[in-house]
Amino acid sequence: MPLYEYKCNTCGEGFEKMVRFSEANLIPTCPKCESQDIQKKISAVASFGISQSAGSMALSGGSCGSSGGFS
Repeated sequence: MPLYEYKCNTCGEGFEKMVRFSEANLIPTCPKCESQDIQKKISAVASFGISQSAGSMALSGGSCGSSGGFS
């Protein structure tokens, strides 16, 4: 389930809520004032992968093996 961030337009409270994909369009109530005047915030996306330095080391061959050619 994704975690969504919201802001209440009535009291200004910011909160997070885990929501099923099938319920993503439903409007939650504010946990502080119970208003339904809620705005979904834009969140940064977490990304996991190979870092630039690790990727360039893998492409350059690093320090393992020969530097090319046959001996």
